[in-house]
Amino acid sequence: MNRQLNRTFDKLLCTTHSMATMTDMTDQKGLDSFRSSLDANYEWPCLYPFKFIVPKEHTETVLALFADDPVRAKESSSGRFTAYTMEMQVESSDEIIAIYQRVTQIPNVISL
Repeated sequence: MNRQLNRTFDKLLCTTHSMATMTDMTDQKGLDSFRSSLDANYEWPCLYPFKFIVPKEHTETVLALFADDPVRAKESSSGRFTAYTMEMQVESSDEIIAIYQRVTQIPNVISL
């Protein structure tokens, strides 16, 4: 199941307008495209993998958004950043977008 989830996630990253490349979270066309891709590739509810690269000073802020969900972490070789993967049970594409919108408010976090 985990491999299938990773393949679906990789497919989604390749075929959609990734949130990481969206500089303006109010871009309705981009959000609609991302929402459509999510709805085409996932059945709700589902376990969705969020991936972020976080500067050390913002780690607690990002992790607080995922307090009840499993988190995997990998620290960068310099120790200045940590890559996090969180798998969260979500009910809809709108919930995913809302989480990305909250995370993009945190400075210097990269969403994948």
